[in-house]
Amino acid sequence: MKTPRIPRILGFGAVAFTLALTMITSANAAEATPATKATDPCGNHTHQVLDTQYRYWRNCITTSEKINIDKILWPDEKICVAAGSDTPLGPTNAVRGASRVGDC
Repeated sequence: MKTPRIPRILGFGAVAFTLALTMITSANAAEATPATKATDPCGNHTHQVLDTQYRYWRNCITTSEKINIDKILWPDEKICVAAGSDTPLGPTNAVRGASRVGDC
């Protein structure tokens, strides 16, 4: 009994389509990565979380650093931020900003 050629051709077409789709998706993901880092700068920055703006500190250096958190209605606070971390500091209506004061 002879195997029909049409199912084999369709099977090859499906494999080729899947490979092409995977290559396109991988290329788009690789292009999106630098844009994500560009939107999250080092140091003091904000992110929208639901309907509230939150202030964060991104440590882009290879060692921990000490930062001063400038709170609006409370005394300032000094904390250590781990290397490579993006630390939430609080909502922008409670935290004015932050600045690096040294190493931990």
